[in-house]
Amino acid sequence: MLMRKTTLLISLLLFLSTHLYSQPVTWDSSTSYSTGALVIVGTSTYIATTSVPANNTPPNTSYWKSLEETAASLTISSEELAKLPTTDVADLLKTLPGAAPDANSTSGGGTSSTSKFQGIAARGLVSSSQPMFGGIAVLGTENLTVAFMGKGQSMGVSPYAADPILEIWSTSGKLSENDNWGTITDSVSSSLTTATGITPPTGSSESGMVMTLSPGNYSFVLKSKSGTLNGAMMEAYEVGTSTSRLTGIAARGLVSSSQPMFGGIAVLGSESKKIAFMGKGQSMGVSPYAADPILEIWSTTGKLSENDNWGSITDSVSSSLSSVTDVTPPTGTSESGMVMTLSPGNYSFVLKSKSGSLSGAM
Repeated sequence: MLMRKTTLLISLLLFLSTHLYSQPVTWDSSTSYSTGALVIVGTSTYIATTSVPANNTPPNTSYWKSLEETAASLTISSEELAKLPTTDVADLLKTLPGAAPDANSTSGGGTSSTSKFQGIAARGLVSSSQPMFGGIAVLGTENLTVAFMGKGQSMGVSPYAADPILEIWSTSGKLSENDNWGTITDSVSSSLTTATGITPPTGSSESGMVMTLSPGNYSFVLKSKSGTLNGAMMEAYEVGTSTSRLTGIAARGLVSSSQPMFGGIAVLGSESKKIAFMGKGQSMGVSPYAADPILEIWSTTGKLSENDNWGSITDSVSSSLSSVTDVTPPTGTSESGMVMTLSPGNYSFVLKSKSGSLSGAM
């Protein structure tokens, strides 16, 4: 049986090179760590697999596991690979907008907030024939300048897509495509070097561009030149000044009970921001889908909330999707979702399912 290594780490802080996620810290013998914490010892990075009392240095396997070891231990069988979605871009556009809407907008029925998304990211497996799909929404009346990046080598984990290609689409068609971020080949985008505060990918074969987008819904397609599935990550950052905002992100990939999909957001500002999260399977309208997706929201200090069925809220830090307007809950009762008020900072989400078989989820 053909087996392919994946880079789906069990840590929700997969992307060591991006500030969208909690950054690993140098291990301190006097400090205790919570599950999911990342620490650096020498040149290696470790994740806490359980709560760690002080003075338990990695690689003590009772508490720690290296990210490299975790990535190498995960596999996907040829049967599971056959389930990878090959949905047409036009169909994906119908399902992507509004996956994580901003419930603070004046049309969203929430309390207004001056805070905003600083950046968003999603990671999955890509090849030349099997891309990763995602979407963002721009809300407001002014154009918004956004820096996009498609990363492989810069993620800092292997195996990665050596030559990722990034496409940006609107509902009317493809707007821009980039192979190597240092080379811009169209008139609607510009180089990442034109945006302040943005660190371009480390590899010249990675992709990225800066685009000025009018309010509306947009999708991205991230693929590679290789026919072999490897890890890749898409990032989007607001740059420049505008009253418009990035208001949502959607990303579609494969999940199972042991192989989640990961993503992250960064909230910038001085006020808390109300955000609606959803983990969809049936609602996507494409098969095969995860029948019972489970959604977790994490901060740098640990897991904040977990939801199995969106109509049932089991913790005190989240509320029902029905508590905000302009948010359409998933159609399936077994799909997940919640509304949370988040203070400025970095947050990660983990989407998995109760099934051991890989199926599509968003």
